[in-house]
Amino acid sequence: MYLKRIFFIITILFTIQSNGQLGFCNGSLGEPIFLENFGSGTDYGPALPNGITNYNYVSSGFPDDGEYTLYYRTNLIPNSVNWHYSLDRTPDNEPNGTNGKCLIVNASYTSGQFYRREVTNLCSATRFEFSAWLLNIYNASSGACSGSGIPINVTFEIWNASETTLLESGSTGNINGSSSPNWNQYGLVFTMPAGESSVILKMRNNGSGGCGNDLAIDDIMFRACGEASTVVNATGNTSMVICENTTLNNTTLQVNSSGTQTLFYQWQISTNNIDFTAITGATNSFYIIPNTPSITTYYRAIVAQDPSVLNNSFCSTISDVFTLFVNPEPPVPQSNGDQYLCTNTATTTLSVTTPTNVGVNWYDSPTNGNLVVANSNQLTTSLIGTYYAESFDYATGCTNNNRIAVTLFPPVEVSPIPDFTICSGEQVNIPLTSTINSVSFTWNGSGSNTTGFSNGTGTVIADTLSNTSENIGYVYYTIIPIFNGCEGNSYTLTITVSPNVTRDVEFYSLETNYCINSIPQVLPLQSENTSPITGSWTPSNIDTSILGVSIYTFTPNSQNCETIAPYVLEVTVEEAFSPNFEDTLTICKGSEVPSLNSISPNGITGNWSPSSIDNQNSGTYLFTPNSQACFSNHTLTVTVTEPVSTLFTYTYIHSFSNYTTITLNPQDSTGDFLYQIDDLETQDSPVFNTVIPGVHKFTVYDKKGCGIPSTQFITSIGFPSFFTPNGDGFNDTWQIKDVNLFDEWKIFIFDRYGKLLKELHRNSESWDGTFNGKNLPANDYWFVIEYKWNEKNNQFKSHFSLKR
Repeated sequence: MYLKRIFFIITILFTIQSNGQLGFCNGSLGEPIFLENFGSGTDYGPALPNGITNYNYVSSGFPDDGEYTLYYRTNLIPNSVNWHYSLDRTPDNEPNGTNGKCLIVNASYTSGQFYRREVTNLCSATRFEFSAWLLNIYNASSGACSGSGIPINVTFEIWNASETTLLESGSTGNINGSSSPNWNQYGLVFTMPAGESSVILKMRNNGSGGCGNDLAIDDIMFRACGEASTVVNATGNTSMVICENTTLNNTTLQVNSSGTQTLFYQWQISTNNIDFTAITGATNSFYIIPNTPSITTYYRAIVAQDPSVLNNSFCSTISDVFTLFVNPEPPVPQSNGDQYLCTNTATTTLSVTTPTNVGVNWYDSPTNGNLVVANSNQLTTSLIGTYYAESFDYATGCTNNNRIAVTLFPPVEVSPIPDFTICSGEQVNIPLTSTINSVSFTWNGSGSNTTGFSNGTGTVIADTLSNTSENIGYVYYTIIPIFNGCEGNSYTLTITVSPNVTRDVEFYSLETNYCINSIPQVLPLQSENTSPITGSWTPSNIDTSILGVSIYTFTPNSQNCETIAPYVLEVTVEEAFSPNFEDTLTICKGSEVPSLNSISPNGITGNWSPSSIDNQNSGTYLFTPNSQACFSNHTLTVTVTEPVSTLFTYTYIHSFSNYTTITLNPQDSTGDFLYQIDDLETQDSPVFNTVIPGVHKFTVYDKKGCGIPSTQFITSIGFPSFFTPNGDGFNDTWQIKDVNLFDEWKIFIFDRYGKLLKELHRNSESWDGTFNGKNLPANDYWFVIEYKWNEKNNQFKSHFSLKR
């Protein structure tokens, strides 16, 4: 009509979709067996096939009364808002959705059929749902028509293929124009006659002519309508939640349908709720899940009234989906490494790493076992053993049964080092190793009779150890292994440090003098030491055919920690020899006498006559060499002397100075004596001029050794030059030591002005530096001592210092 050509400019807001009330399937629906969405594109058309409509097709502009077109939007009137702006109804994610087209109809003034379509390949004796979407495209807010304009009103009819039986029909009723586009879906449910597979769809315009009655149609659909089918488990739930790798206990699923028809089933499974596959052999109304899935899995059933169409998605329906939610198990904890029990701490900490949403429980067994620590990534303990960390998801509570083992080993050990012995002055290089890698070490050295040991860190102990005595020395290294700051068990290494011993080769029975061409002694290959020394001689045999002195050297074999010099034997071969004993000997009468040696200093062996010395009488003794024909005899003259007395008296001068002169006076004036003080060197003079104060030991000896030494202890008297009365226990008082050796004595102490401060005597022998109970200042003070010695009165004056 003409009003449809009035152009208005109005902004279209949005499209709304809702369902009409002719009747929809209350059960489960199958896949669309017929879908008409009119294609896609931004151009017009194409025109519908012949016979579908009696309206005229327009390929441009907009349809007038009794005309139609196919286009992707509805506002076709140029420069006008009389018709709503709306895209087609098909969602963009469905086939022909993007720039999808719809059937746009400008109804004829005369009501009647405007659409007829045969729908084929329907399943016999099967219930179907028909549906279509309608839109009143008149924009009531444009004001082009009075009120909301003439409403659209469409009747849907489903006829059998011969159009002799009306299977189902229904009318939309009046659909008024609105201020915004509203797509509405309308449907019919009908049952296919037995033995038939086609129907005729008819649409009739029930509206009258005038301003309005313009519509758009889209997404005409036929699909099977089955009973409402719901899948539940034994507890009646349509879903269930389990954890990965747990055992599913409630395994039976059941299809519950709303009607009483005999139905047939084919179970399907999916892991994405989109792509489903049939489960072989699962054709009952129930299905038992054979294995617990590892991921979330979806189950549904294809439901049909005839088993022959179960695989025909157009003739069967699909149940609701049963969802078995499988929460993934959390990741296995990552161990931060096995640890070793620390000896420097009370406990040691084991730890693992997990994501922030994952907690950890610790057990004492790889499966089951006792819970040791709950909800902690750390386990602190002092008990050696292997612990097992099990992860759990904070949100789902799911656990990972693959527990990670973390071991607390015993303390790190130092690899054993055998104790050993070295010689003094040797350097030790001791490599330190452990039962594991990456271990550092500290050590503390101690010892006895040794020096050179150290305290240190590292992997090698390198010390030069020296023995400081003649006895065996020892060094003890206490070694501590350290692994990642953790101290292990200490290990003590003992090193024996032997002193370097110098020994001399000893031979006692070797002849050193031979007559020309005599038969020599065989040189022994072992010394005559208490601990014999082996070696070899160079030359190896004594040659007596050559006159003069020949050298024979004994070279010792190497001995541990011993320095042994070669032994040199001088052998003299002559025409004749004389023993070189002393010619005279003086001894004390009755004293112990030396034995007569059967070997002379120059190596001649023989015998003495008499064989021993008489200590009462003087006499001569004859030495006769053994069988060597060229050896001569020797005579020893022995003189026996009488003993003398070494008793003595003494005199000395008391000067009260740092030194005293003491003279010793032997009682026997005929003797020849030696004199000694305090076991020092003896002297020929009896006078000792530098005797310091104190008690001294004096001894007189007979030079000939026949008299018994005499000893006396003599006291030399002096005075201290200062004292320090400060209460520290040292030099707190002033007194003259051993002053009571005098027969009588008194001491008077004065200050520098002559004032008497203190009088000392036998009942008061010392002064503490006070006067009338007050401390006197540091200064010099004077004293006078009056004493009696050897019945003679004496006096001595001097001074001393008081220091504070």
